[in-house]
Amino acid sequence: MKSKSLVTGAPAAEPMRILVVGARVIGSVYAGGLLEAGHHIVMLARGERLADLRAHGLVLEDAESGHRTRLPVPAVEAPGAGERYDLVLVPVRAGQLAAALPMLAGMTDGSDVLFFGNTAGRSGALTGPLGERTLFGFPAAGGIRQGPVIRYVLIRQQKTTLSEPGGARSDRVRRLQAVFSGAGFPAVITANIDGWLLGHAAFIVPIAFALYRDSTDAARLARDRDTLRLMVQATRQAFQALRAAGDTEIPANLNVLYLRMPEAFAVWYWRRVLASPHGELWLAAHSRAAPEEMTSLGQELQAAVHRAERPVPALDAPLSPVATGRVAG
Repeated sequence: MKSKSLVTGAPAAEPMRILVVGARVIGSVYAGGLLEAGHHIVMLARGERLADLRAHGLVLEDAESGHRTRLPVPAVEAPGAGERYDLVLVPVRAGQLAAALPMLAGMTDGSDVLFFGNTAGRSGALTGPLGERTLFGFPAAGGIRQGPVIRYVLIRQQKTTLSEPGGARSDRVRRLQAVFSGAGFPAVITANIDGWLLGHAAFIVPIAFALYRDSTDAARLARDRDTLRLMVQATRQAFQALRAAGDTEIPANLNVLYLRMPEAFAVWYWRRVLASPHGELWLAAHSRAAPEEMTSLGQELQAAVHRAERPVPALDAPLSPVATGRVAG
């Protein structure tokens, strides 16, 4: 039976050579879409994941439809000497960025490097070693890995976000927007990636810490009305503080959900999401795998909202030293 394609748009006119550094969920999903759109993809992986890619290829399963795609893809442990790429896509966790930098800086092919994840507060440290090669972005997918299979969902409510370090709408970032959109990942460009990431953190951090309170069990959190209410209040307070500080990068859909709709509606919405398979695939799986990243992101967010001198008690409670120490431990 023919597998369902990830591609929903037209292929980009000029195929790119892309090295994907990190072959977990996000790297695999985007590699699959880009590969099917006609781009030349090489995946960099290690250990068991490298062995799976070489033995089985890239295996992607749409968790909503159940359709499975199996794609042959070159997989390497390190960039090959003399290999040249147009783009290096780096969808690794925040704690892995420092380890990846020496390898990226050592590549002399002039490739652009797109850091594709939570880089809030790290843009200067990442841009320094790479200079003008640097780009930033954030994905719109989630999922889990089960052996060689990546079970994924595309997050329709969120678009793939791209940015130049200085916020310019350059030719290269507009080309990348076309490349991702043509591969089935609708993309937008932001002039302020740090502000966008803070807005994203303001809704994802309270969700993560609510999940930690309920043992990262999405279905259990869906039944925990008190924690859901505190979670929604934390994001509402954080958004209000960020807006007071001049952050205009809060996505429009989240602005409506948290600041225009009644609190009870937001609680109802998240109860439905968390009780569905999306609760695990969008939210719980990543929160479970990255407590240190969520703690660090929470600290960045807390510092930003406190600069606005607005009270955020619902956010401060789960991010207290006692609470974050319990999560990290």
